[in-house]
Amino acid sequence: MNQKVLNSFLDNSKFNGFHKVLLAIGFFVITFSGYELSVFGSIVPVVIKEWNISTTQVGFIGSSAMFGMMLGAILLSFLADKFGVKKLLIVSIFIFNFFIVCATFTNNGLMFGICRFMAGVGSGGATPIVISLLTEYSPKANKAKMVAFAICGNQIGGILAPLVAMNVMPQFGWKPVLWLSILPLLLIPVFIKVIPESARYLSQSDQIDKLNATLTKIDPNYQEILESTAKAISYDDEDEDERNTEKVSYLKLFNKRYALGTVLITLIYICGLLTINGVNVWLPQVMNSNGYALGSSLTFSVVLNLGTLLGTILWAIMVDKVGFRVLMPIIYSVGAISLFGMGIKANLLVLYLFVGLIGMFAFSAHSLMNTFASQYYPAEIRTTGVGFANATGRIGGMLGPIVGGMLLTANVSITMWFLVFAIPGIVAAISITLINIQTKHFKQKENVIPENTVVEK
Repeated sequence: MNQKVLNSFLDNSKFNGFHKVLLAIGFFVITFSGYELSVFGSIVPVVIKEWNISTTQVGFIGSSAMFGMMLGAILLSFLADKFGVKKLLIVSIFIFNFFIVCATFTNNGLMFGICRFMAGVGSGGATPIVISLLTEYSPKANKAKMVAFAICGNQIGGILAPLVAMNVMPQFGWKPVLWLSILPLLLIPVFIKVIPESARYLSQSDQIDKLNATLTKIDPNYQEILESTAKAISYDDEDEDERNTEKVSYLKLFNKRYALGTVLITLIYICGLLTINGVNVWLPQVMNSNGYALGSSLTFSVVLNLGTLLGTILWAIMVDKVGFRVLMPIIYSVGAISLFGMGIKANLLVLYLFVGLIGMFAFSAHSLMNTFASQYYPAEIRTTGVGFANATGRIGGMLGPIVGGMLLTANVSITMWFLVFAIPGIVAAISITLINIQTKHFKQKENVIPENTVVEK
């Protein structure tokens, strides 16, 4: 089946029950991925006391998931293209939930860290595969909304983790907090039956019967629509299609036009994940060690994720009206100021306000970076550019928990601790500004309207 015809059918399909089920599954999977990432921070204060391990060791355990996610994002995404998106998504779901449950049977930091690493491999593979599947099957008018809604599962999982910990850990300890990951494992038979395989993969592997069954769920009259679409599409540009599907060299990201932007976007991703993972893992412990009860310390994590959820939705709406050039530096700057504010002695309500602002600005800014990067690069290197930024950004995700643990081991003040994690936000704000200055320069030099509209907005 011609890929252009198939893509046109999928893009112009009507949003129906098939898409709702796919969206619900994607949201569910990413929610548990978010839970897996956040739950360690919720149990850290108890684990440190039970195993009598240092904060530096805990930092390395927290970073182990990021190492796993980098490997999973690269390896499982590659295997998905080769062996099928559905198969690898099921494998990813199994891996990250199975090893989270396995972590409850460990009794030392090393084995716990290995389980976290393996869970990260599965989680790192699951999220991009879910986004790929949603992007492929979503109607064109709903693509951004469906992906944005699914990604919000990260924040829901981040809220769920401390809530479960607050209600379960005081009476039953930290291990039952991880048992919630049994639920996705029990639902795997349902996922196998309900999750569709990639239409592109089915078409290219000549699994026509399965493809027809999937297309029927989208529209029972799909054959008539495909025939009419085939007649309307010209095949004279097949050579152009082949060029567009060719693999693009990473070297093109570093040509004269995009080299500076690629370096700065990579830096922004590293800064964003360094702050997010460092604060996520250590926030309850930092607040607990500075005199706040464990219950209120875990509540900080709930407020943090609520703020992130609100910011993700709000900025996604505003960016279409205001644009990245103005909005992004402001968001990162306010996020950095909010992080610094957490280090100032204040009453509990003021601190809750600051932590909500951290989520709303510092954390949610990172959610906009995929959109920013996708508009910075032209179509022929867009996927390569966004993928490169996501992969290299994991370096910051690995460093965050380690840096936070080392600061605690050094007994720095709470003001200094939050200041260190505020600095990356300022770096990101400056980097965004430099990217837009450079893009404007090239636009004026070329004297044409560029394909991306990062500076124009």
